[in-house]
Amino acid sequence: MPFKPPRFGLLLGVALFGAAACGADDTDPPASQPADAALPVPDAEAPGPDAQLEPYSDWPDAKTVFPYVYSPDPDLPPYGHARWETETWESNDVTQTALYLRKLIEHYTTAEPEVMQHFAATGPTIPSLGEGLVLTFAGDILWIGDNWNAFAVPVAPYITGDLRIGNLETAASPLHPVQKVGLPVRFNADPAIFDALPFDLLQLNNNHSLDADDEGLTGTKAEAERRGYVTTGVDDHATVDVKGSRIAFLSYTWGVNRRDLTPTHDLFIVPFGHLEPRAALDRIQGEIADARAEGAEYVVVLLHWGYEFEHYPAPHFLQMAREIVSFGADVLAAQGPHVVQPAELCYVNHPEVVPGIGTCSVRSQAPGDERARRAAIFYSLGNFTNDTPDRIEVETGILGRVSLEGDVTGMAYTPVVLRQDPVRVEAADLVAGTDEEVRGEIERLERHLGAGWRLRAEAIVNGEMP
Repeated sequence: MPFKPPRFGLLLGVALFGAAACGADDTDPPASQPADAALPVPDAEAPGPDAQLEPYSDWPDAKTVFPYVYSPDPDLPPYGHARWETETWESNDVTQTALYLRKLIEHYTTAEPEVMQHFAATGPTIPSLGEGLVLTFAGDILWIGDNWNAFAVPVAPYITGDLRIGNLETAASPLHPVQKVGLPVRFNADPAIFDALPFDLLQLNNNHSLDADDEGLTGTKAEAERRGYVTTGVDDHATVDVKGSRIAFLSYTWGVNRRDLTPTHDLFIVPFGHLEPRAALDRIQGEIADARAEGAEYVVVLLHWGYEFEHYPAPHFLQMAREIVSFGADVLAAQGPHVVQPAELCYVNHPEVVPGIGTCSVRSQAPGDERARRAAIFYSLGNFTNDTPDRIEVETGILGRVSLEGDVTGMAYTPVVLRQDPVRVEAADLVAGTDEEVRGEIERLERHLGAGWRLRAEAIVNGEMP
């Protein structure tokens, strides 16, 4: 079913950190709005003869509004900016490592006020799955220690869709011993893990890609492809035909933990965690253009990015996401923080949707692209598995779904949870009835993401998806 975009974004002039809608009426948008207020919906009628000739004339300069302008987090904990992905410190830095370990335990659960207000406004407006083909995404698949060939059996019936995608965040080379060693920790999973993964396409580039050296990465890719998986992110990207649609899967990572190695494989590294200067996105822009030129109907960008154990994306990830969408991406599916972060729907070439707090709206930077469309952004899907028992926020991830028919017609999420003895992944809904901690985490995710687009496990097995 078609849905209407929100009328406007909230414009907020606040201090820069570091470094009215045209159409139906002539009133300016209000300067502020409660974060939980419903966003107005524009009239469906075509603009009248007095409509402005320049449809974007009421848009502010993007660099003068959120997410480029925001205020500091007043509740920033002392460990909040201990971020390995900035690549400004090494693991032998005692001070930073101590702060990072504290962050691993306690988590950074707040964010800049505008970030929290933005997602409080956008989460309730995300439309549920609609018409078209469905892509299903899972988060980080980490080393698990045992039950290699059966850990995903309980959750497999709920991982449905026309194509299923996961991020394999461990080596799984048959040429190397099964092990978990070192600091930063290095993994090599039992290749029997490939017996269990209920996915069609595996992203292989992430910060653990070189855990078993270059040879281990070569062995992991060869074993995955021998088992019938499509892979992306090592030396090339993948293009897959799904229900008659050609879809490009472009995969990038912020870097690798093995800073002592220079990879011989192309891992499509873009240092997303760097702040000053921020990572250049030229390569992504060029490869999206190449994918379109080669006939891709849809472009999915898989991103291993973000700051670990932070419950919200930092503002510069919102900035980069908008730019990648403006280059021509239809879906951004990201992982890396090991916790679930909010998602949003972004409008492209919709002049009636003014950018700011409460909206994601951009103009296309692709030459000649004036088509109005919508794009889906998952900032972090969280974990699919984890290498050790941990906080419930780390043991719970989501299956993110996107429906596509011309553009994004809807989104959905289904929580999944890692349980022990034996290690296994289950649909969180099925565990919640007897596990109060899991039930509480589902409720937290509904507040964090929005409840209206959650797809319950029972609806999946009962065939209630579009």
